[in-house]
Amino acid sequence: MLGQRITVLISDTVSTVLEVKEGIGSHPQRFLKYQAILVQQDDAEITVTNIVNPASFLSGTPGEPVFNDCFETTAATDCCQSDLKDESLEDAEDTWLTDGSSFVRQGNRKAGYAVTATDKVIEAQPLPVGTFSQKAEITALTGA
Repeated sequence: MLGQRITVLISDTVSTVLEVKEGIGSHPQRFLKYQAILVQQDDAEITVTNIVNPASFLSGTPGEPVFNDCFETTAATDCCQSDLKDESLEDAEDTWLTDGSSFVRQGNRKAGYAVTATDKVIEAQPLPVGTFSQKAEITALTGA
């Protein structure tokens, strides 16, 4: 239901599948983006579990054995555009680097990000208390 709180149960192998999947595995920033989007949702809770077999929700009836190859299923249902590439522009005037991170000090999570060139800082800012490192990374990328 829209507007309702949701708990998403995932197996501990989901991140492994996403990391090695061609198209996402070769783009760590894209994988980070997906993680941050999920983590920053106020109405969604992600719980890692090894009790529930996610393949049992794909098809079939209860009690019927389900055979699932995560890599094959991911390849068949991949939503990422195959034409997207993570590479430098050929005629770029400059190369910018980004970084975002967070830490906990005296019980408060602090975060910040930076956009730099090889020889200077383009932009560096603190983020609101409580911001996770994934959001800091995304903020740096969108700032660049």
